[in-house]
Amino acid sequence: MQTNNATKPTKPVIIYDGECNFCLSGIRRIQNKDQAGQFTYTPKQTPDLYGHYPQLAAIESKEGMRFIDSSGKVYSGADTIYQIYRRLDGYRYITWLYLVPVIRTLLKGAYLIISKNRSRLSKSDCESETCNTE
Repeated sequence: MQTNNATKPTKPVIIYDGECNFCLSGIRRIQNKDQAGQFTYTPKQTPDLYGHYPQLAAIESKEGMRFIDSSGKVYSGADTIYQIYRRLDGYRYITWLYLVPVIRTLLKGAYLIISKNRSRLSKSDCESETCNTE
């Protein structure tokens, strides 16, 4: 892995779809819980995102939210949710459940179902084709 600062962020980065209303709502909930301001929030539509974080190229954007920890490692989908919540006060004591294999498999499946149906789950209509994961 590269050692430059662009690859290893100073604080973890959450990458989300900035054009999807369901995603934006979820990010607002996370930001409200992130009282310490420990994450950087970056829409996947950010210009030159892959230039700043070349390790993202290995993870398809259709895999949902992505998370880059301070060592530069990338997580996607349900693993992103785990990485976020294990760092938040009040949640870190129950997130160990995600490490139980059966529960992890169930949660990964639930994440896939939710991500494929995010436009239907949104309280408002998606304004672009980005909510379409097909």
